[in-house]
Amino acid sequence: MSRAESVAVKRREPSSASSSRADVGAVASRADVGAVASRADVGAVASRADVGAAGRGGAGARRGWKRHLEGWQPGLVAVLIAGSAAVLAVPRPVEPAELPLPLADARALERAREADIAHARQAEQLGLDAEVRELGSAIRAFGLVDADADHTEAELLAARKRVLDAVGPALAQGDEAVLRLRAYQLSSFIREVRRFESSGEESGELRELGGDFLGLLRRSGWLKRGDARSRGGGEARRVAMDGAVLGVLFKKRWDAIVGIQREPFGLALDEERALFKFLLSHPVSGARGARDLAAPPADEAAARPTQASEPGPRSPAASLRDAEARRAAEQYRLKKIDELAALDPSYPRHLARGVALYRLGKFVQSAEAFRSHLDEHPDGAHTLRAQNYLRAALERAREEQL
Repeated sequence: MSRAESVAVKRREPSSASSSRADVGAVASRADVGAVASRADVGAVASRADVGAAGRGGAGARRGWKRHLEGWQPGLVAVLIAGSAAVLAVPRPVEPAELPLPLADARALERAREADIAHARQAEQLGLDAEVRELGSAIRAFGLVDADADHTEAELLAARKRVLDAVGPALAQGDEAVLRLRAYQLSSFIREVRRFESSGEESGELRELGGDFLGLLRRSGWLKRGDARSRGGGEARRVAMDGAVLGVLFKKRWDAIVGIQREPFGLALDEERALFKFLLSHPVSGARGARDLAAPPADEAAARPTQASEPGPRSPAASLRDAEARRAAEQYRLKKIDELAALDPSYPRHLARGVALYRLGKFVQSAEAFRSHLDEHPDGAHTLRAQNYLRAALERAREEQL
């Protein structure tokens, strides 16, 4: 009860000191029981207590031992909080379903994007030197060979040699000049990808700049049918990756073709994190990508079950293919987890490996990975999760032995 409320009660209390103390105690007790009551409600309770006190006389004496229970609610809340904390601190078996994903700094990604936009704008405004343009032409010629499904190894090697021969003279014009070329081609690549999504048609420039990019999307299951028809009447497509990951993927391929891995080329750590977050969330599954794009639209609509129909039982062969696809996805994740950990020491490698190994049914190895994480990080953001996952892995390993 606040000081103002106490004064309000004292102004209305009878002359009896013992009755006054009992009334104030009654108000406090009722206010504790009705913790959700407002200040006006408390005043109303006090008024009713004063009126009732005149007829009760020795109410304070009759309350007796009840005064020892006043204020018990805060104590009960404290006990509940302490008990809940104890329960949460005790590891319990939890199915390792959540793979830790790298966290990319959105501000760092935005700075990288703005730098690429600035370089592309400079290329448009200032132009490119002849040596730099020759490198750009060689990269485009390589992309056309790479996009041709019937190309030979000799043709690809010859196209790559042209690129490497053009790198030296282009770099002699300065790193900034080559960075402007890469940014300009990146901008054109993103534009052509968006055009493909809306039209469903692959342009020649997309083949030049991306090579077999669409083939990679199909094989990896990263290309889906769009929600609507394209403007040209064909079927629209939707690329699974966002603009940031598209840019990172392009720059990584561009640097590999040109053979430049030093500063100021290469990728920032947060760009790598964004790319690996996508790769871990969308593991390569060639069989799934081929099934998604194999049927023409009419056949796909006819084969799609209606909402009222019940899904039929899957054939053993289909179930086996799905199991193999899941195993391939987890094997792919294990590879990418190790690649990411080599770039980013802060990534919880052992925890992530434990999740992937558990999904593969390798429970003993999974438990060892979780234990390794706890040995390296006895305290941290993932400690309780690792403990729970470890319990689950140990229980499954014990079941297999029995």
